Amino acid sequence: MTTLKTLWLGVSGLLLLVPAVVAKDIELADAKQAVAQLQQQKGLQLAYERLSQFGERTLLERYQADADDHGWQLLAENGQAPSEQRLREYAQMKHDEWQSGQQPDDEEQGDQQSVKLSLSDLIQPQTLAYAGEQQWQGEPVAAFSFTPQLDKFSEHNDKLQGFLYLDADNSRQIKGLTVGLKEEFSPAMSVTLERFQLTIELMPLQQGQHTYFVPRRTEEQMAGSYLYFKDFNNHTVRTYRDYSVLEKPALSN
Repeated sequence: MTTLKTLWLGVSGLLLLVPAVVAKDIELADAKQAVAQLQQQKGLQLAYERLSQFGERTLLERYQADADDHGWQLLAENGQAPSEQRLREYAQMKHDEWQSGQQPDDEEQGDQQSVKLSLSDLIQPQTLAYAGEQQWQGEPVAAFSFTPQLDKFSEHNDKLQGFLYLDADNSRQIKGLTVGLKEEFSPAMSVTLERFQLTIELMPLQQGQHTYFVPRRTEEQMAGSYLYFKDFNNHTVRTYRDYSVLEKPALSN
């Protein structure tokens, strides 16, 4: 009788475990499908406005994808219309960046040249793991951890932890993602990064029968020290609006 009872407890335990494993696999499939959708957007050409805040400074820009130039236009700086000289300086700076094909290092232009963030490259799908339901930006979400791939910290990605967030309802729409530090590290000689937090909030952009997911707001915080005794603390917030699709990529719904 004892043996039968033990066998039944074992079988019932497995029966309880199987649905949980299946549910976890379904959640993971949703996350991988969301990343695949981001991958399909790589050819998407957009126009949009971007408002950047660096402490008390603000920069309002317009971007329109242009194969022959940088595509950026300065609309306002600190709430004021830019002078002709400033417009020339800005245009030259952007043109030089476009020609070099490199991301600038200063904080004013820091996180990306255009909204074509390589979100699908940032997320390594093979590292996705279901982390349960959480609250993010005041809303219930399904969270998935992943190991991020950031170019600026390419040799230290194991020191970073990312989370992808999907709507907790049946739509499983992409809400956004975060990347933060697991531990401090030195990305360059005499530099110690003690805090890093990147938050990207996404929103749906409807174009015909297709739905794309584009940044609504990004926030990046970095703090640490350099030359062993000088501290830095950078905080950049960018908001995006007035999107339009300029070139329709070959996507399948």
